[in-house]
This record gives sequence, structure tokens and C-alpha cells, in this order.
Amino acid sequence: MLLISAKKTSSTIQATMPLHKHSVSYFLIAVHLILCPCYGLTSINATNDMLCEKYNETMCNSNGEGCNGTEECKPGENEKGNLCYVLWQNNSRSFSIKLKGCWVGSHDACSNRNRCMETRREPNVQLLFCCCEGSMCNRKMTIPSNVFSPTPAAAKTSTAAPIRMASSSRQIRNILLFTLLPFITITVVVAIGCWVYRRHKMALFNELPTTDPSPLPPPSPLLGLRPIQLLEVKAQGRFGAVWKALINNEPVAVKIFPYQDKSSWIVEQEIYMLPQMKHDNILNFIGVERRGDHIQVEYWLISSYHERGSLYDFLKPTSGNKK
Repeated sequence: MLLISAKKTSSTIQATMPLHKHSVSYFLIAVHLILCPCYGLTSINATNDMLCEKYNETMCNSNGEGCNGTEECKPGENEKGNLCYVLWQNNSRSFSIKLKGCWVGSHDACSNRNRCMETRREPNVQLLFCCCEGSMCNRKMTIPSNVFSPTPAAAKTSTAAPIRMASSSRQIRNILLFTLLPFITITVVVAIGCWVYRRHKMALFNELPTTDPSPLPPPSPLLGLRPIQLLEVKAQGRFGAVWKALINNEPVAVKIFPYQDKSSWIVEQEIYMLPQMKHDNILNFIGVERRGDHIQVEYWLISSYHERGSLYDFLKPTSGNKK
């Protein structure tokens, strides 16, 4: 029994040993298969990674520090490859670099794969872009020969400036024309209207004649004292007294002014001597006289006599009775 058991045990060990060897082999193969892709990717990354010069104008200080550097490029998710780029600005007379670094895009987008050069020029564009393939290929860039030529926008501005100036001057002229022309026209029309109106008014205006076509015989005050006989005082006022008197038995009215009222006597006789003062409804003026000497002098004004007195004295009691 012991021998049989020993034989069985040895046979079992011999049977299991080949199986163990195969299991180890399978395990090593599985590990190799798992690790191989990782090594493959690492090798791919090692071969595809590259460096590009990095620059950002906004990150630079006044001393120029922190501007230039390097950037490690890796494949993007789109698997189009790694590129370096330069973004720069054209100012017609100079250029300034804005950005540098890695770029993910198609190789066909670059004008030249070995160096950064932009040959395509679009109008009205001042920011230009170039890309290249290879480590640090964007360190040096090639500027197109026509980069310093005036941009189309500048050319349009230079040619359009005189046109705009001419247009603005034409607009100013039109504004002045449409503003001043109506004002001048209205002024001329008003001036002509005033002139015509004055001419028409002067033609209709009858000027008061300075001479009487039928003058009164001039009174003869001071040529000699008339035979005047004073009868009674009819009225007394501020500037003198009115007397009823007789001249050759004809009743007359005599207004006597004292010495201090000589000016009133002169004014009244000038009024009666005005042209066209001879009328039936106006008191008939006969003449004036000066009586007495020195401070005793009196100034007489002689007119026709009306029994009912002045119009004011006649209307005053009449209007009172009507009330």
C-alpha cells in the first residue's frame, strides 16, 4: 500500500509539473502583451514630442524678462500633428510679434514646413499668421517682400480723404446756401415793401400849408391905440380877465393879460395868426395892443364878442340841467 501510494504521489507530481510550467509561460506572455503597448506609446511620444519657441507680448515686462521661452508640444486629440506658429502684426512700416508657441493643425495649413513664412496677404488684415513643422522652427521667421507696402485700407484712406474733404466742403456750402438765401430774400422783400409803403403814404399825405391862400388882413396891434371902451368884466382867470368892450359902438371882447403873462399873450396871438384859422365856427380875431408902461403895462387881445360867452361856459350849465 505504501509503494502504491508512493507511486501515485510521484505520478501525480509528474502530471502536475508540466501544467505548472505552461501556466508560468502563459502568465509571462500576458504580462508582455500588456506592457508592450505602453512601451510602444512611450516610444511614440518620445519620437513625436518636439519643442517650439514660446512668446507672449502681454507677459513681457519693461526689462524684457519673461518674454522668450520654450514650449513642449504633444499630439492633439485630432491627430493632425504638431506645429509651431508665430502671430505678428503689420503696421505698414514695421512689424511686431504678438504670440509664439505650439499649434495643432494640418501640415497643409503651413506655407513652408521647415520655416515660418507667410506669403498669403488678405486685404484689410493687419494680424498675420505663419506655421512650420519641426522643433524650434518658429525661432526665425521669414517676412514677405510686400509686407511693408501700404495696406489696401491705407490706400483707400489716402484716396478717399480728398473725396471726403470735398464732400464735407460741399455740404457746408449747401448748408450756408439754404440758410442764408431765404434770409437775404426775406430782407430784400421787406426793404422793398417798406420803400413802396413810404412812397405811397407820402403821396396820400396832404401836408399842412405854411401860408394861407386867403390870408386875413394883418392886425395892427401897436400901430395905434384903438378907441376901446371897457364896459364890464365877463370872466376872470389864471392868465387874465375877459372884458366886454365897444369899438365904434360895436361890441367886442378884450382879454387883458398882466405883465407876467406876456408869454401867454404871445402864444394866443400866434395861434390866431395860423393859416386857415378864418372860419365861422372859430372866434374872429381882430388884433392885439399893449397898454401902459413899465410894470403897469398890460397886453390886450381883441376878438369878436359872443353874448353867450365861451362854449365851455355855455355847455356847463346845460349839461348840468340834463343830468
